[in-house]
Amino acid sequence: MWSPFGHVLAEFFPLAVGVAVSSTPLIAVLVIALGPNGAVRGTALVLGRFLGIVVVVGAFAAASELYVDFYGSDVVLHIATALIGLGMMTLGTVTWVRRPRGAVAGTPPRWLTSLTRVSAPNAFGLGFALAATNVKELALGAGAGIVIGGSLTEPPPTIAAVAVFAAIGIVAVTIPVVAVSVGGDRIRPRLNRLRAALERSSRTITCVVLVLFGAVLVGNSFL
Repeated sequence: MWSPFGHVLAEFFPLAVGVAVSSTPLIAVLVIALGPNGAVRGTALVLGRFLGIVVVVGAFAAASELYVDFYGSDVVLHIATALIGLGMMTLGTVTWVRRPRGAVAGTPPRWLTSLTRVSAPNAFGLGFALAATNVKELALGAGAGIVIGGSLTEPPPTIAAVAVFAAIGIVAVTIPVVAVSVGGDRIRPRLNRLRAALERSSRTITCVVLVLFGAVLVGNSFL
């Protein structure tokens, strides 16, 4: 029952890292964590994000497992994985070519700058939405779900794999919340500098993640 688990973990680990380094959720949690009562509201965002990742990956894993059980073949799943990867690479390339230049490139979206005083329930909902509606993360989650559902056939290892993927995916957004909780005001200048750097480089990071991890998906489709 658990024999293919290590192989599956090795396949989806790079995809989980791709989710973890997503810049928009990290900027959002930095804005929230640096605001009033930031540790509580930041924790809410992290929990919402964890649930969102679990829902996305779990849904694709369940669908993939049902498909393999019904048709007895995973060829279509491999083709779907390759198409998702190619789509990500194309989107990353187009996004890079069309990226804004000059001062506009470093201007964060208005909704990000409005998160300073967002409530904990809204932060939870935001964390869920950033995981469940973002095209890049949906693609990575779909790829991971296909890997998990196409290889694991029993609920316990499938659930464990989805949980491990989600846990890796929230590592980056968890660090600022822990830093604010432990370091207090001493850590805020560093986090503010990190936020500014991410806002300047957000589009570049997104393009790199799309192309790099899209290529990982394409590679996984041949395994």
